[in-house]
Amino acid sequence: MTEKHVFAGNNTSKGFFSYFDYLINPYAADRIYILKGGPGVGKSSFMKKIGESMWKKKHPVEYIHCSSDNDSLDGVIISDLKVIFVDGTAPHTIDPVLPGAVDEIVNLGIYLDNKDLQAHKDEIVQINKTKSQLYKSAYTYLKGAGLILDEINSIYDRYTDDQEFSVVCEEVLDKIFTDKSSTMGPGKVRKLFSEAYTANGYINHTDSLCEGNKVWAIVGENVNYASKLLDRILNEALRKGYFVEAFYMPLHPEKLQHLLIPELNLFLKTADSHIDSNYDEVINLHPFLDIDTIITFNSDIANNFLMFNMLVNNGLERLEKSKKEHEKLEAIYKNAMNFKGVDECYDKIMSQYI
Repeated sequence: MTEKHVFAGNNTSKGFFSYFDYLINPYAADRIYILKGGPGVGKSSFMKKIGESMWKKKHPVEYIHCSSDNDSLDGVIISDLKVIFVDGTAPHTIDPVLPGAVDEIVNLGIYLDNKDLQAHKDEIVQINKTKSQLYKSAYTYLKGAGLILDEINSIYDRYTDDQEFSVVCEEVLDKIFTDKSSTMGPGKVRKLFSEAYTANGYINHTDSLCEGNKVWAIVGENVNYASKLLDRILNEALRKGYFVEAFYMPLHPEKLQHLLIPELNLFLKTADSHIDSNYDEVINLHPFLDIDTIITFNSDIANNFLMFNMLVNNGLERLEKSKKEHEKLEAIYKNAMNFKGVDECYDKIMSQYI
């Protein structure tokens, strides 16, 4: 039995980026509970309680963390029961696909005292405006950080030996997919994040994916080429009919960072230059770099990393301020909330799985 922690959305150089469409397959689920209601109505607490109860009953639980505040949840998946609980409010608005048959809206907003909220209307409007401005500023800084990282990686790209890299790619594919003649495709991919830029800093849940799997590390300065290698592995796995969980870079959500192939019990992880002896296999991309030439760019690279870190930190600071504004909203809504009704709703749903 495993406990898994991931993100379905992220704060990126492209703004808020969502892979929520890959999170939920209504045609494969038995029940999808879509939670609605404003901030502070208890959606995240509701899902945490569900997860804890299911875990105690020995069900595997997947926690989908919120990228704005990783202490909050966007969803909980109980895979063996094919049951999903998900926050269906903005920025990842979700509506039923198979209403009644699979999807069920759980509106916690019905337990709000609307008269109490109307008295705070002006304050709520102002807080939402401030939050919007802070997010816009955060995404401006993250966009700048993305451009600087591209500049750094472009140096490594120019001085990487493509021919040697291609040879190693083929060797890695042969080692992973030992049955060359087997082609069962097309496979399926589920796209997510295991790391995120949040109001609480850079949060990394990658280690929760390593448990019970062989871990192969891809190390080296050139993360673009690590992503290219993962792309080739993903494409080959899909061609052979495997189900793959693909985890993307928080700053560049179109670039692969890690891969999990459950049927092979194999997790491929982009790691830093430090080679950990705990890895089952290490794919070292460092030898393909023209180090003598790259050394001449050391000063440029170092300065760019300083600028990159400054921009990221400014973005994280704006996300942190936005969280504080959100907490003000939550306080207003909590004071107008009848949580006894939420508890009764929880008991009614859980009674179906006892």
